[in-house]
Order: sequence, then C-alpha cells, then structure tokens
Amino acid sequence: MKEVTAAFIHEVKTKGHLAVFLKGVTFTLCIRTKDKILCIRFQNGDVKICTPEPTDTYDVLITGTEERICSILMGNEKLRSAIRAKNILVDSTFRRLLFLESLFLLSKQRVS
Repeated sequence: MKEVTAAFIHEVKTKGHLAVFLKGVTFTLCIRTKDKILCIRFQNGDVKICTPEPTDTYDVLITGTEERICSILMGNEKLRSAIRAKNILVDSTFRRLLFLESLFLLSKQRVS
C-alpha cells in the first residue's frame, strides 16, 4: 500500500494543473487497513506521507481492505461508490470527501 500511496503522491506532484487544486488546502488523511496505518498530509500545495503518532488527530479517516484502498488511490474506483457499496468506511466532511475523490481521479496514471 505504501508503494501505491507514493505513486499517487508522485502523480499529484508531477501534474502541474493539480497545484492550483491543492493551493491553500491543509488537512491530514489517515488510511487504515487490518494491519497497517498510513498518514498523508496535505499542506498548502504539498503532499507527503507522514508518520502516524498515537496522539494525532485526523481530518479524514478511510478504513478498508488494502486492495480496495489501493484501487481508490490509483483512481480505478470512485471513493463514493466504494462507500455506497459498503466496501470502505470514511469519516470526513462531505467537502473533503469530494476533494479527495476528485484528486484520486485526476491523479490517475494514464497509460499511453
């Protein structure tokens, strides 16, 4: 999952049109699977993996199987579709949910 997350972040950083999308955005996303916890911090145009700390609070929490979360991160499955199908659980504001769904789809790796 860490490799997929790193690939997602790389795509976000290399697609120039997403810089405007990320400007002024600051929040922390926590992704939990059965045995892993991963933290992604969005801060004023920068996106990076950060080390989860026991005392951290998260603005968005996504919980599900590693396979399902990787599919969402790669833009192969829509976030809200996975929620509707009860494949993942998300604790977030609706605005951040829409932001993340858009970001996952816009950063999808295009195969030529």
